[in-house]
Amino acid sequence: MEKQFSTGIIPFGYFMESKVPPGSTFLRASGLAKNSEDFNIWEHGQLYDQLIFQKAYWPEMMRLFPGPKVLDLCDPDWISGYVDIIEIGQLVDAITCSSENLSGLISSYFPGKMVVHVPDRLDFRLFPAARPCHRHSAKELIWFGYTKNAEETLRPLAEVIKEGEFNLTLIADRPYGRDDEIKALKPGFIQFDPMNAYQLIANADIILNPRSEKPLFKYKSNNKSIIGWKLGVAVAENAAELQILSNPVERNEQVLEKKAWVDQNYYIERSAEQYRSIFNQIRQQKK
Repeated sequence: MEKQFSTGIIPFGYFMESKVPPGSTFLRASGLAKNSEDFNIWEHGQLYDQLIFQKAYWPEMMRLFPGPKVLDLCDPDWISGYVDIIEIGQLVDAITCSSENLSGLISSYFPGKMVVHVPDRLDFRLFPAARPCHRHSAKELIWFGYTKNAEETLRPLAEVIKEGEFNLTLIADRPYGRDDEIKALKPGFIQFDPMNAYQLIANADIILNPRSEKPLFKYKSNNKSIIGWKLGVAVAENAAELQILSNPVERNEQVLEKKAWVDQNYYIERSAEQYRSIFNQIRQQKK
């Protein structure tokens, strides 16, 4: 029987005092630990065979820990000078990334190191039943996440939102504050709480997930769209898609296709399988 190794996950949220865990910790650390007995959130004094540093830039621990080590990335923090990625990356055996674009960038920094795309996957047990078929013209729009990103991306959709007489609600860390066309629409606000966020998001007709041209957004994962499709809600990335998806037939077609794809590829246990494979490869390389 193949030995089962214990994996400790040191999450980004471990170093924060917030009662609400950061999205990356919730998706990429807590989900693994809750669904796989060989993965656990790191605790001081506990012994582990291998470690995942989930956006945890802790060089002292990386140097001291003797077992296989993986650095898990979901943001290019080094672009803003937040961390020396070359120093940190050299202290681990492999690097995992939440998006394909981020994996490609990291591979260019470390051509001889194992770099693997591990998507933001979902704990399906936390999701309510997907909403039933859409039957009416869209009315309720939801954007969720950190408000700073809404202020960066929503503005190009303002005219369509106004003309379509849509209701826009932000499920976020704070109300919309930037003085622009979106604020003029007087969007609603609900404080984000991971315990009820999925149920609230499922009330939407359309989830807005526009992108930004700024470099940081190029490397973000698609987790908002994945969450929406799992909930049976259509996702619009731009004004043209928002107009098209106001039609319930178009929304149902998108959800039918995308939800099946999510169900097949984005269950959290698949990430556990990927990490076990990565650690096995590290052990083989060290022999």
